[in-house]
Amino acid sequence: MMNVQFFVPAEANGSDLDTVLRDGASRKLLAPFDPALVDFVIAFGKSILLDRESRNYPELVVLGNFFRAANIARLKEALATDDGSACFGRGLVFHIAPSNVDSVFLYSSLLSLLCGNVNLIRISRNAGPQLSFVLAKLAATLAQSELKGRFYVLTYEHDDAITMQISTHCHMRVVWGGDATVRKIRSLALRPTAAELCFPDRFSAAMLNADAVNALDAGALDELCGRFYNDAIWFAQQACSSPRLVAWIGGAEACTAARQRFWQAFAQLLPHKDYENSPGMAMDRFVTACLVATEPSYQETSALLFPTRILLDNTPLAAAKHYHCGNGLFYEQCFDEAPAFLRTLSDQEQTLSVFGYSAQEMAPWLGELPMRALDRITKIGQALDFGVIWDGTNLLQAFTRRISIQL
Repeated sequence: MMNVQFFVPAEANGSDLDTVLRDGASRKLLAPFDPALVDFVIAFGKSILLDRESRNYPELVVLGNFFRAANIARLKEALATDDGSACFGRGLVFHIAPSNVDSVFLYSSLLSLLCGNVNLIRISRNAGPQLSFVLAKLAATLAQSELKGRFYVLTYEHDDAITMQISTHCHMRVVWGGDATVRKIRSLALRPTAAELCFPDRFSAAMLNADAVNALDAGALDELCGRFYNDAIWFAQQACSSPRLVAWIGGAEACTAARQRFWQAFAQLLPHKDYENSPGMAMDRFVTACLVATEPSYQETSALLFPTRILLDNTPLAAAKHYHCGNGLFYEQCFDEAPAFLRTLSDQEQTLSVFGYSAQEMAPWLGELPMRALDRITKIGQALDFGVIWDGTNLLQAFTRRISIQL
């Protein structure tokens, strides 16, 4: 146990890991949305919302609102079925959290808990102030609940032996991370009856109707830029749903005018925002710009300021996507029509945030998408909003199993 540190509950430190795992795997089944589970999650959300310090972490305020009582009631209703089957959690769920976005593991693990599962979450050792804040809230809420032995947060160095030890006990493994992390973890065996859910590297984009942008008055344009800022600059574009590509749709003159208006307004917004632009981030953008300049699709780049913009032609961007570092870097492309852009996408794309098009307009174009391209289409300003359907998977259904009853 010397290599494993428990953050939640801290009293688990010193316990034998196998004992913790056997205990978790042998817990009594709880039905999804059991009152004790609901009470815990609501109390945790309230503890965030009622603490003034949470204002320093707006994404945690969003998290707290997601787990309000009214939304949990809607989640419960969404899982309900009248097919005659019995619904239970899968058992012991092992979550491997990403290192780039502190709060994302909370959505999946708390949804898993609401579904009746026992949860063990491995997080990075590099806990920043936001993660420390939320771990303290989790520990305090858990200490006052009836859920002893059902929710653990721990850390350990990258160690295949420990990951294997946990994997042999769990009934489901959830992996958040880059492609290399997913490939590595997938090579470690699970028990034959266990399920696995993986969230690898993804790439997201914004699509803007140039004519619609050009028609905005100054106030509406500022509002649009503010929503785009929230999508793109929170998490320094490291969130899988943050736009890294901006596609402009319209005639050449309209796209040129819209790009100029939008980025000028965006630049005027930045001095009023508190964002990170470290020397390391600037160097990442510079190196990426140099690499992309070797690609046939390269056309031009802005001065290497914040943000850095690189204009590319309208061919698929497989290689350029691989180079993208986030940190305030945006690829741009121009297309005469939306379907032409949609045809360039791939299974790398997760979220498309849209301005200037309605759901009714978009629906007929979705048949233009290549196989497996896109999992989410949202309005600009909602790219970071979490939903129970993530990467094309309904998490409520994934975290539960059905016992068929045919009597």
